[in-house]
Formats: sequence, C-alpha cells, structure tokens
Amino acid sequence: MYLNTSCIRCGKDRVQDKSWKEYVGKSLVIYTTNICPDAECQKIVEAGLKERKDHLDSILANSLKRREENRRNRKYLKKLH
Repeated sequence: MYLNTSCIRCGKDRVQDKSWKEYVGKSLVIYTTNICPDAECQKIVEAGLKERKDHLDSILANSLKRREENRRNRKYLKKLH
C-alpha cells in the first residue's frame, strides 16, 4: 500500500527513493525510503534528522553512564554497612 506523504520542511509530495524486500523469520517485509523531490530541501532535512539523532544518542549514552555509576555507588555503599 502506498501512501502519499509530504516533506516535513517544504510540504511537497515525497517520491520513493528505493525499495527492498527482506525476510524476517518467516515473514516477508518490504522496506521503502521516500525523499523530497527538491535535492536542497532533502539535504537540509537529512542534516536536521542527523543532528536530532546525534543528540538523542548522546542523551542515551549519558543515561547509561549515570546508571552504571549509580550501580557502582550502591555496591560501594553496601560494603560500608
């Protein structure tokens, strides 16, 4: 099923870039990527998405680091009691 989607920046209808099929277990999954027909707009959108992904990755890394430090501190405090 094909749905018309709009570009998140300029609002133009996006076009299909590539499509591929892959088996996941016994199910056939069809992947498609859609892009903005305006190349400059697509570059700006991709840069914004990369920036957002990098930001979220850094938040996740910091969270995991704090979680590990908290576990280490709990073990240390248990040894003191």
